[in-house]
Amino acid sequence: FLPSNCNDVLFDVKFVGKSFDCNHIFRYTLTEMVNKPEVKDEPIDKRKCKFPEERLSPTLAYSFSQCFLYNRINLELNLCNCTIPTSPKESVNRRAITELKNLRRDPPKEPAGTSDRRTLAEALHGRIRATGPMTVATYMREVLLNPAAGYYSTKENVFGTTGDFITAPEIGQIFGELVAIWCINELQKFNYDGHIQLIELGPGKGTLMHDVLRVFERFGLSKDRVSVHLVEMSSNLQRLQADKLCNGMAHRTPADQSDPHVQEGTASSGINIRWYTDVVEVPKGFSIILANEFFDALPVHVFCKEASEGGASWKEMLVDINPEQKEPSFRFIQSNRATPFSVVFGKRFDGKQSLLRDRNRVEVSFETEQIAQDIARRIDGHGGFGLIIDYGHEGDKTDTLRSFKSHQLHDPLQEPGSADLTVDVDFGFLKYFLEQDGKAITLGPVSQGTFLEAMEGSARLKSLLSAAKDEKYRKMLSGGYDELTNPSKMGERFKLLSVFPSTLKEFLETSNKVVGFDCKK
Repeated sequence: FLPSNCNDVLFDVKFVGKSFDCNHIFRYTLTEMVNKPEVKDEPIDKRKCKFPEERLSPTLAYSFSQCFLYNRINLELNLCNCTIPTSPKESVNRRAITELKNLRRDPPKEPAGTSDRRTLAEALHGRIRATGPMTVATYMREVLLNPAAGYYSTKENVFGTTGDFITAPEIGQIFGELVAIWCINELQKFNYDGHIQLIELGPGKGTLMHDVLRVFERFGLSKDRVSVHLVEMSSNLQRLQADKLCNGMAHRTPADQSDPHVQEGTASSGINIRWYTDVVEVPKGFSIILANEFFDALPVHVFCKEASEGGASWKEMLVDINPEQKEPSFRFIQSNRATPFSVVFGKRFDGKQSLLRDRNRVEVSFETEQIAQDIARRIDGHGGFGLIIDYGHEGDKTDTLRSFKSHQLHDPLQEPGSADLTVDVDFGFLKYFLEQDGKAITLGPVSQGTFLEAMEGSARLKSLLSAAKDEKYRKMLSGGYDELTNPSKMGERFKLLSVFPSTLKEFLETSNKVVGFDCKK
């Protein structure tokens, strides 16, 4: 996502009181603030590098991705008082990726009695002091996923009435049942009788997958045809999902094994369930992909368009230290110059009014683009389809970044790591990312209320009410369905987007229309 030729991108790198342009940024990424002031006049290529037993030199070619990947991992390890075991013969990428996988697999626990351990706020404060303001995406990633102090990595109780927010599957069984029925209905159109990979991105407590598997089993889709693959970064949530889906009978994959999955278990129906930390690690094959409130938690870059003498240009919002506070405190600022990401964003999307909608402020997740491209390639090359459920808009909103704590709005810059961070999904960009390579088509988005009613949700509710004897349970069912479908509640704000291989475009737009979706874009 960064420019192949970055000579036109200038930004400041704070280093022993000097600033450098991006011709030096890749090398300075490797030497980030590890040098003492007395060596400030020494040529950069002779300064000590963060890679042990290695020195930077004009001929030592570390790629852009290697530099940034290594330093991102190095920050995570510093928070955990961990180090990367190195060998001069081992490649930078292999060392970095292996250690990151092990860290995601089993994050280190805080030692008992360690009262002086740095908080995430202190760590971020120190990083900004050392290297300058960070992007909103970097801030979000650390707050949510830092393995030592991130929200999803450390907080035990995230979902439900006692947590910070609640998701649709937790409100009532109707939601998961109708999603499962939709999947089975679309599966029948493929005339496919082979093995099915049921993939869920960000499974939460595992409730949606639990309801889907229950319905699949009723329709004869058993362990002989179905396997489950859950993509989850948080080891805390992995354990919570194992409790729900496998009665806690899941085991961690040994760190010294080459298997891409980090945890494995078996559902009560005998269906095999595996956990991964990245969707690219999931095996290729015919897949049904579900993502409920997943994309809203992915880090976003915030770009703002500013008029200047040379014409309008895109700048980026950054997170900086708040100088008016003594304790670690943060503020949003606008970059003085273009950043690498804002340059690329401007080159790619300036003039695409179907996406920008005359907005001068846009939130874009490039991690969403990576995952969307993987989904498109997966279903194009191996067959399958996907269903995305999230709250969002179609390009008509700005500044949706916010934080929730105990179901109340919370300052996103206060007490990082203690509260959830989220943004409204821009379905315009999401559709563009899924379709840009011509491998997939999308249908929707449609409102959640419209979808559930099209799936005969009211009829299912009536059936459940007629079978329920307990009045309290009946009220819970009715209230839950109203919460899911009422336009003033979740019914309008939450939207669904379906994804299919582009080769099925004509097929789905004629006599095989997708239930719940208008196939005409």
